[in-house]
Amino acid sequence: MSSENQRQIPIWVWVAVAVVAIGAAAWLASTGRRPDPPQAFRYDVSEFEKVDPALVIASELDPIELDVPGLRALATTPDGRIYAAGEDVLVVCELDGAEIARYSLAETPECLSVAPDGTIFLGMLTHVAIVEADGTPGSVWPPLDGQPHITALAADAENLYIGDAGNRVVWRFDHDGNLLNRIGERDDARDVPGLLAPSPCLDIAFDDEGAFWTVNPGRHGLEKYRPNGDLVTAWYRPSMELDGFSGCCNPRHVAFRSDGTLVTAEKGLIRVKLYSADWRLMGVVAPPQAFRAAPTGPFSPELESPIFDLAVDAHDRVLVLDANRNAIRVFAIEEND
Repeated sequence: MSSENQRQIPIWVWVAVAVVAIGAAAWLASTGRRPDPPQAFRYDVSEFEKVDPALVIASELDPIELDVPGLRALATTPDGRIYAAGEDVLVVCELDGAEIARYSLAETPECLSVAPDGTIFLGMLTHVAIVEADGTPGSVWPPLDGQPHITALAADAENLYIGDAGNRVVWRFDHDGNLLNRIGERDDARDVPGLLAPSPCLDIAFDDEGAFWTVNPGRHGLEKYRPNGDLVTAWYRPSMELDGFSGCCNPRHVAFRSDGTLVTAEKGLIRVKLYSADWRLMGVVAPPQAFRAAPTGPFSPELESPIFDLAVDAHDRVLVLDANRNAIRVFAIEEND
């Protein structure tokens, strides 16, 4: 429009246009409404949520419901104990949910792991705190360097591995808090591709033989490492199909059963699956429909999943910490003859 035409438009028209624009912006801000995006830009995974019932290989048992607000972290031990942490509290219970012990905590853990000697390691957002085997508070380690966001712990008899999505690395410490090395950083000379963690999802676990694995969530798979950081093997399965992983970062949680099979939990496409030791999909433990309940606990929809943690108990049952229900859901896998 030329300057001459602009001068021909009365000033009150410009004022009216401005008022309407400001009013529309204020209404959108106050109501939270935004124009719907074009169909091509909508994130709709409903087509992929459908699971053939014949592929579901587990049955759900009675949940374990603990008097713990805001359950966030879960761990199990070979002797049949379950450890669950929530808002400033840690509870130890039997496989049937009978409470054994309860400890007050100074903070709410993001994750936890129990060493073979009973030492309890708690992963806070930036650091590790210890509860001794008898329940007495132990040492609190200093924050990790960089920009840490601790998402997982795995303790064996000598080491504590720390999954740090913020720094995109796994730290290996001894039990006294001495740093031994870092695992998963890109190293072309060692054929290490580097961990990709676009969101705070970086789970770690030991398999049935005690070997260490870390999820590489941005690559949609897992990597197996020696303690010194050498990469042993890796497998990735980026796919929208049932046997793969999709989204920015999956799987979100992993756990190994005593026969070497792997349990995975995803966000976005919320489902729990079982893989064989040679990475074939064996079936679905819990389909997306199992997590459709309306939120009644401390679940934020933007987290894309109510599954806050995953574990396997001493009977090889799959334990899913469901934030919608603020309970531990129990799934027994049906074994084939």
